[in-house]
Amino acid sequence: MSTAVEEVVIDDKGRVLIPKKFRDKVGLQPGVRARLKIEEKTIVIIPPISPEEFIKEMEGCIKEGTPSIDPLKLKKMWEPA
Repeated sequence: MSTAVEEVVIDDKGRVLIPKKFRDKVGLQPGVRARLKIEEKTIVIIPPISPEEFIKEMEGCIKEGTPSIDPLKLKKMWEPA
């Protein structure tokens, strides 16, 4: 996976314009929700995934015994902001 870096400006309301080439590469469309997470001192923007992709990602995670993923964490992924 290649890493592209581009400098952007944060406006007075904390907004950042994601360059079109970046949005196109990961499939971010106007009006869709994305998720943000912090990894140390880096902000990561996570494009939305379809329910089908989510199910595929979660296959094998639900088993008898102790869950390998916190169910409340999964619930938060699908709650409207």
